[in-house]
Order: sequence, then structure tokens, then C-alpha cells
Amino acid sequence: MFNSRFIFLAVTSLTFCFNTMSQSNCNGFEDGISKMKAAQYSDAIPVFTECLNANPKSGITYFQRGTCYLMTGKPNIAMVDFNQAILLDTTLYDTYFNRGLAHHALKNYTFAESDFLLYASRKPAEYKVYKNLALLMEEMQDYLGAVNYYSKYLSFSPSEVDVLKSRALAYAEAGLFNSAVEDINQCFRITPNDTTLYMMKGNIYYDAQKFALAIDAYNNILLNSPGNRDARMNRADAMVSNLQYDEAITEYKLLQKTELNNPELYFNIAFCELQLSQNENAILNFTKALDKDYENLGLLLMLRGVGYNNLKMQAEACADWRKSKELGCKDTEAYLLSYCK
Repeated sequence: MFNSRFIFLAVTSLTFCFNTMSQSNCNGFEDGISKMKAAQYSDAIPVFTECLNANPKSGITYFQRGTCYLMTGKPNIAMVDFNQAILLDTTLYDTYFNRGLAHHALKNYTFAESDFLLYASRKPAEYKVYKNLALLMEEMQDYLGAVNYYSKYLSFSPSEVDVLKSRALAYAEAGLFNSAVEDINQCFRITPNDTTLYMMKGNIYYDAQKFALAIDAYNNILLNSPGNRDARMNRADAMVSNLQYDEAITEYKLLQKTELNNPELYFNIAFCELQLSQNENAILNFTKALDKDYENLGLLLMLRGVGYNNLKMQAEACADWRKSKELGCKDTEAYLLSYCK
């Protein structure tokens, strides 16, 4: 399916060429532009086609029709028009931007990057193209490349919080967690009341395995918004990773008050209880998670088997482990070899 992100970026580029009507010797050209401004892209295509029948040497008309094709989710057809526009008018630099969007939509990443860079070199004041380049790098999972392009963008607009957030996430994906946190702190200096920054900071610390700092970040959210479900769930998960099992159980049980049928919560509580040697409770909650269709049944049965084994209930433990192995849980093999002769 055609990605709506490209549509948004293409709309940005359309404003670049609305004031070029004099370049087309066609009475209908202005009508086509009006339809584009009204987002009637499908209706504009035949208007521009009629203009091209009358004047097949109009690069700007190919550009506008190609843009309409791009906006209607037809990047392949758009590419043909953009190529023709460039052949007819090499100074129509906006064509390189939109052709870059078409290449991106078609996952022609190298060509997309080349077009965006060419556009940047021809129109250096239009620095927003660096955001397109960063998004392109992210899709290629080249997160250091994304950081580079976000940094170029920020050299023009250093206080743009959304871009700082995006660079922070790219830093985190690249494993540069300290740099990611520095960007979040910069965002706090610009927008100190933006609570979404605490969530980002908590998630970055969590990925960096700095669980106590992650918990502190989630605490800041819950202090002002105790009903924030994601913050409470993330804090509970961080508590588990920080070996704070009792505290995590309390958090999961608070969530259960409004999510009685959530199998993940029963599983998480059971896991914590198992770590605390509360085997009977763990078995009970693993069973409830199973009854509520917990997704990873193999893992659940392996852990419930551990609970049974801790209670010296070997027949039940081995039955769970055998079923777990049948479901493809490879870690169960060691238990079967050790306890189920």
C-alpha cells in the first residue's frame, strides 16, 4: 500500500511550483493547479494530459502531472513523468525532490538519496529535505546516517523539538544512549512541560538497561498522571528487569483492575511470583493466563512446569515440559533431560 507519509511529504513539495503557470502554454494549466490545491489529484491528471497533448515540451506540466500520480499512489507512473520533466527542464529542481519521494515509495533507496541530495545542492535554503533523508536512512536501518541528516536539519533549526526527538530515537537505535538522552534533555529545556519526553527518556534508559533511571522517568509521568497505562506498564516491566518483583506485582495488579481479561498481566504476575518462590500462586496465575489465551504458550508451559517442579509435582511438571517442547520451546529440552527420565 502507498505510504501516507510520502503523501504528506509530497504535499509539502507541491507548494514549490504553484507559481509557475506562465511556464505552460496551456489554457487549462491553471485549472489543473486549482484542482491540485483542492487535493483533487485524480481530476487534475486528465487536465494536465490535455495540456501535454497540446504542448508535449512542457517540463512543468510533466512535473505537475507526475506529482498528481504520486499523490494518488502511483509512484511508478509518476517516475516516468518526473524523468521527462527533467529531460525537458534541468532547472526545475523541485522535480528531483518529488522523484526522490517516488523512489522512496518504491524502496529505491540509493536513487532516492541521490535525488534528495541533488535537490539540497540546488536549493540549499530548502533544508527540510534533510528530514526526508533522515527518514530514508531510518527505513534502511542506517541510524547513524539518520543522525547525520537530522543534525544537518538542526543546524538550520536547532530548537525544533520534533526533530530533536527523532534524532534522539535514531541515537538510541544506534546504541548511543547518552547522546539520545542529551537530545531529550535539550527538548526539556525548550518545552519543560512536555510529559511525552519522560516516556521517551524512560524507554531510552530501559533499552540501555539502566532500569533504575527508567523507573525514575516513568515516576515523573505517574506523579502527574497516575492513570497513564503505558507509563505504569513500562514501570512495572522495568521493575522486573531491576529484580524488584514485589513492586512489579503491585503495579501489574493495579493494571488488572481495569484489564481483567489481559493474559499478559496474569503471566507477568506469575513470572514475578515464580522468582519469589511463590510457586502455588505462580501456577494459579500461569493457568489463568493460559485460559485467557496467552500468546506464547510454549514459554508459559515451560515456566509453569518449573513451578510444579519446585513443588515436587514431577508428573505435572514433565507433562507441561513435554507439551512445551512440542510447541517448539527449545529451552525446555534441558528440563526434560534433567528431571524427566
